[in-house]
Amino acid sequence: MFQIVEPRELFDPRFWQVSEDNPAYWLAQLRKADWHRLLNFVNVKMPMKTKKQALAEAALQHFEFMHCDGRGEVWQLWTATRKEHRALVIQFRHSESDWSRGLPEFVDLDKNEPLGFVNIAGRLFCKVK
Repeated sequence: MFQIVEPRELFDPRFWQVSEDNPAYWLAQLRKADWHRLLNFVNVKMPMKTKKQALAEAALQHFEFMHCDGRGEVWQLWTATRKEHRALVIQFRHSESDWSRGLPEFVDLDKNEPLGFVNIAGRLFCKVK
């Protein structure tokens, strides 16, 4: 089920105890440049000086999210939604030495960009509203 994530879920410490199945867990790991990438996907330009929270608030207005356990789930969602909605996948790849956090990689399936096979901590399916 797709979820709408509110900025307070990312920036208010009272909401930080969420499971890996919650999209907010993964979105909280995004860096400022990653929020710019999400905004660029929906053709929203914001100055580079903009604070991370303002970028997140702007981006969250344009997307619904779903955590996916595997590549198969991503492909099923993309096949089911691609005719009506644009979508982007963020996969979080961890290094061999540090499994505590994944680095976000953006995958545009419409451009036939490949999903990763190894060292993927999680995938977040981002559907444009």
